[in-house]
Amino acid sequence: MTECEPGRKKGKRRVVIAVFVVLVLVLAAAALLWVCSPLYIDPYRGTVQSDEPSLALEDVLTGEQAREDLDYLMTCLRERHPAWLDGSGKDAVAEEAYQQARSSIGDEISVLEFYRLAAGVAASLRDAHTTVSWRPDPDVPYYYIDTGVTIAQLGLPLTINGVPSDEVLAAYKAISSFELDEYVEHNFWTYGINYDPVLRTCGVDTSDGVDMTFRTETGVQTIHFDFAPLESSGGYPKPDYIMDARNNLAVFTLTSCVYDEEYCSTVAAFFRRVDSLGIENVIVDLRGNTGGNSLVANEFLRYLDVDQYRAWDCAVRYGWYLKWYRDQVYVNDRAEPTFDGSLYVLTDLNTFSSGMDFAMLVADNDLGTLVGEPCGNLPDSYGDLLRFLLPNSRLRFNVSYKKWCRIDQEKAGEPITPDVLCPSEDALNRAYELIQGEA
Repeated sequence: MTECEPGRKKGKRRVVIAVFVVLVLVLAAAALLWVCSPLYIDPYRGTVQSDEPSLALEDVLTGEQAREDLDYLMTCLRERHPAWLDGSGKDAVAEEAYQQARSSIGDEISVLEFYRLAAGVAASLRDAHTTVSWRPDPDVPYYYIDTGVTIAQLGLPLTINGVPSDEVLAAYKAISSFELDEYVEHNFWTYGINYDPVLRTCGVDTSDGVDMTFRTETGVQTIHFDFAPLESSGGYPKPDYIMDARNNLAVFTLTSCVYDEEYCSTVAAFFRRVDSLGIENVIVDLRGNTGGNSLVANEFLRYLDVDQYRAWDCAVRYGWYLKWYRDQVYVNDRAEPTFDGSLYVLTDLNTFSSGMDFAMLVADNDLGTLVGEPCGNLPDSYGDLLRFLLPNSRLRFNVSYKKWCRIDQEKAGEPITPDVLCPSEDALNRAYELIQGEA
């Protein structure tokens, strides 16, 4: 028997030790990954539910503070938004907007100017749910134009404090997150133009109210508008309904998608009344419904005489991974009493997000007839919000972490368009006409 040479023994020992060290390092890395991965892939990490107000628009940030805020915004977008993984190319657009915004920041910048930059970066994604917003101090009045004659009734103004209204609208669109031009323009002319902070962010000097010029039958007329403190609205109206047994119909009005016990009990009471009166036509009024929880639609559809219906495919971002859920089908958990009559849904440009989802479920599953205007955002879009707060300006921002697809893929990229198109204010009457066979 021949003994091994001492040098060979040492070499083998070193190999064994090296293998052992590598194995320990691999196991340690695996353990660290196992512990840390859930923290990284959790979409809600670092999110906030704060109602803390933003800094005043007149406040000033240092250049360093502004860049820190912008960098934080971009980090959250890169780590959470599906556009950085879905190959759409929207991430490149946002990266360019970010670089341009960052390079424009000097030694100091007002919160107002920084808000425009940050909101513009978010808006570049053309995702109506990824937004930057300024939250006023609740102890400081929020001013709006207080007049008995709404601006909309006067027609579109030609100028606002001497600035062509088209330029003001362009400034509004540059900082607004939207998917459809019709939606953002409608919002500006109907709502945004009435609010002092909105006009200020669009570059209008509102220190002494605003002068707007309008074209009238007697020529161009200038009207001065003053601002007044806005009183709290007290929240969205509750779901409500009316029974019109004489015309064999019932109208369920849903102005927001709040899914709670009160909503569920209201829907149940509605269908009990429909059943007891033998009503054969139901109208769901979704005009002005800006969204909330999409479960409101599923709860309502429980009372329809259907076993199942198609739902939308979606992708969810978990850290570095975009997980797809395809060929989605919703098994209808039926509730009594079952309604097997005709369903009509009223929509307009303010039917948005989960309100739009409600309309899509009905339209793309052939469950009823849509009447009114196209909805305000696209079914093929991003959504489900993660809420964040910028550390210095205290501006709030939302980031989508899901990507949605239209149920009817033959209509991919198209808005939800009613079967019967008409102005929003005429939609209910048109539904009555359809039910009475007069259309």
